[in-house]
Amino acid sequence: MRQRIITGIIFTVLVLSLFVPALFWPYTGIVMPVIIGVFACIEMYKALKHGGYNPSRVLLIIGMSLAILIIICGFVFNLNIEGIMSLYLIIVCMYSVSCGISLPLVRPNEEKAFLNGIFTGGMVFYISFPLFCFVSALLFVPHGWFYMVIGLFAPWATDTFAYFTGVAFGKHKIVPHISPKKTWEGCIGGAVFCALSVLIYSCLVIYRVENIDMPLVHYGIIMTFLGILISVMSQLGDWFCSVIKRRTGIKDFGNIFPGHGGMLDRFDSAFFTLPTALLLAIIANNLF
Repeated sequence: MRQRIITGIIFTVLVLSLFVPALFWPYTGIVMPVIIGVFACIEMYKALKHGGYNPSRVLLIIGMSLAILIIICGFVFNLNIEGIMSLYLIIVCMYSVSCGISLPLVRPNEEKAFLNGIFTGGMVFYISFPLFCFVSALLFVPHGWFYMVIGLFAPWATDTFAYFTGVAFGKHKIVPHISPKKTWEGCIGGAVFCALSVLIYSCLVIYRVENIDMPLVHYGIIMTFLGILISVMSQLGDWFCSVIKRRTGIKDFGNIFPGHGGMLDRFDSAFFTLPTALLLAIIANNLF
C-alpha cells in the first residue's frame, strides 16, 4: 500500500507537469499523449502476443502516424473541431477496418492472419482515438483544456470513491467474471461522487470561463447527468481492459508504475472519458 501511494503521488505530479503547461501553451499538450500512445502500443502489443496473437507492428505504426498527420493537416487547412474529427473518423476508421483485409494478403500462410489484422486495426483505433480527442480539444476547441480536466480526472474520482464505497458497503458483485472485487454499491458510489465532482468543478470553473448564458441551476442539473455518464464510461473503460487482460492471461499491462501496473492500467478509463469530455466541449461551444 505504501508503494502504491508513493507511486500514485509521483504519477500525479508527472501528469500535472505535462498537462498544466498546456493551459498556457497548448502545443505542449502534444507531449503527454505521444508518451502515453507509445507505451500503450507497446503494452497492448505484448499483451496480445502473450495471448497467442500476432498483430502487425508495421500497420500499428502507420495507423498511429496517420493520427499525427491529421493533426498537422488541421493546422495546414485551418480546420475546426468538426472538420478535423470528421477527417480522423473517415481516414483512421477506414484504415482500421482495412487492416483485417491487408494482413492476410501479406501473411497468406498464417492461420490467424485475419483475426490478427482485426486486432491490429482495433489497437490503432482504441489507442489513437482518445489521444486524438485530447489533442484536438486542446488545439481546436475554445477552452478545451478545461474540459480535458474532466476527461483526465473524472476516472480518478470514480475509482477512488468506488473503492471506498465498495469497501464500506459493497455486497453485490457486478461483473465477477471480469473484475471480482467490483460491486454494484461501489459502482453507484463512484458514479454519484464523480457526478458531484463534475458538478462542483463545472459550476465553479467552466460556467464562468465559458460565460454560459443559462441559469446556474439548469446548467448544474445538466452537468450532474453528464457527470454520471462520464463515470459510467470510465467504468466501462476499466472493464474493457480487464477483459483483455483476462483473455490474454496477464495480471497487468506493465510495471512502469510500481503498485499500479503499466500505462494502460492507469489510462484505461481515461481512454473512454476523454472522447466523452470532447463531446461535452463541442456541445457546450455550440449550444450553451
